Amino acid sequence: MRTIEPKLGWSCALAIILCASGLQVGLYAQQPTKLSPKVMAIVNLPLAELKDDDPPLLRLKKERFNAALREAKARIDLYDRGLTRLPELIEVGERLFAAEIDLYDKRDQKAQVLESQLDVYIEAEANLEKRVKEGLATQADLERLRYNRYSVEIALFNAKNMHDDHESKAQPTPQ
Repeated sequence: MRTIEPKLGWSCALAIILCASGLQVGLYAQQPTKLSPKVMAIVNLPLAELKDDDPPLLRLKKERFNAALREAKARIDLYDRGLTRLPELIEVGERLFAAEIDLYDKRDQKAQVLESQLDVYIEAEANLEKRVKEGLATQADLERLRYNRYSVEIALFNAKNMHDDHESKAQPTPQ
């Protein structure tokens, strides 16, 4: 069911997260720094192509992905105009990642996409940590990003190590 390139979605999500975590201005600044041309090129990638012969479920998944991508572009525009904050950019990145991963049925495809998403989160976390130390971002936003990174790591672990029909016999128990 591979009908779009996995890099399309994660590239868009990368732009959102890097934009959100890597800017040189405060969270609530009226005039945020403009995005670099490279980030803008990623954000302006085309939407997932809808084909007449797409099965109905795949078509819906592509539509949802495209809606998340369009929202991401709109949120970045709002951020550029000082009309939205970092948490909204993180949230749209979450939706975009979730919609992207749901486009794939095979574990190896999902693992490839999750690895790309994890790379984005690791870089975004490092950038946001710097902003927190500089007093330009909040610890709460950093923890939200970390939560998302751990969620992707768990999903990647499951995609690589679990069989489709079997649960792992050694499940850790919360303490």
